[in-house]
Amino acid sequence: MLLPRVLTALFGIPVVLFLIYSGGPAYAVFVLTIIAVSLYEFATLMKLGSKPVQLPTLYAFGLLIPAALYFDRYSSAAAGGDNFTGFVLGLTVIGVMCYELFTEKKYLERIGLTLLGLFMVSWCLFHLVAIRDLQPAGFALTLQLIITVWVMDTAAYFMGRSFGRRQLSTISPKKTWEGAAAGFIASVATAMLIGHLSGALSLAFSAGAGVLIGIFGQVSDIAESMIKRAVGAKDSSNLLPGHGGMLDRFDSYIFLAPVIYYYAVFAL
Repeated sequence: MLLPRVLTALFGIPVVLFLIYSGGPAYAVFVLTIIAVSLYEFATLMKLGSKPVQLPTLYAFGLLIPAALYFDRYSSAAAGGDNFTGFVLGLTVIGVMCYELFTEKKYLERIGLTLLGLFMVSWCLFHLVAIRDLQPAGFALTLQLIITVWVMDTAAYFMGRSFGRRQLSTISPKKTWEGAAAGFIASVATAMLIGHLSGALSLAFSAGAGVLIGIFGQVSDIAESMIKRAVGAKDSSNLLPGHGGMLDRFDSYIFLAPVIYYYAVFAL
């Protein structure tokens, strides 16, 4: 299990770093691809667990939301702005509810699960693009976020396997408090190191980012596991050998992308 995980990382890490460096449309398309695949995996998980979800609206609005955010430059309902985002978000709620009105069997749960997939995947993950486009520190902040999560996950994984004794959550039986503590410490240390090396992020800001990543990254991971556990799945797919699916690989960023983006907007 470890070898496929390492091989996938060796191939994937240089590609991701190159796309972060490139920024612009190339990086936006990369994130949009993550969103599209994750939406498919979410729908597959729901089907596996016999959970009702609206596939047409999930895919249609799931791609319209990030497109609107991109062309609206992440500004929702701004006076005098294009307002693509506000329009599409309003249309999403209307569209999902209207779709249900015209189905033979109507389920409130299907509305809720469809909206969950849309906002959890499309809305939250698109903030990865918004972070990269922040000026003047978007590149440094994106590297800090991505690399810190990698180091945090690695520290938590190996420390948990070697010294983990106390279970962190019944949702993820293999996760331990010892592993979580190691991940948190690694997160703060890595974020501060990258902030210092970049020269674009202050030590205080980087320490705060490390704390947020160490907490919300691990909670986000468990939240995605909660969905998989509810439908009886171990992984969202087998797309990435050793890592599961796209949603598994980017589960930490579901909470982190918006949290770090707004932290930077308010603090930088």
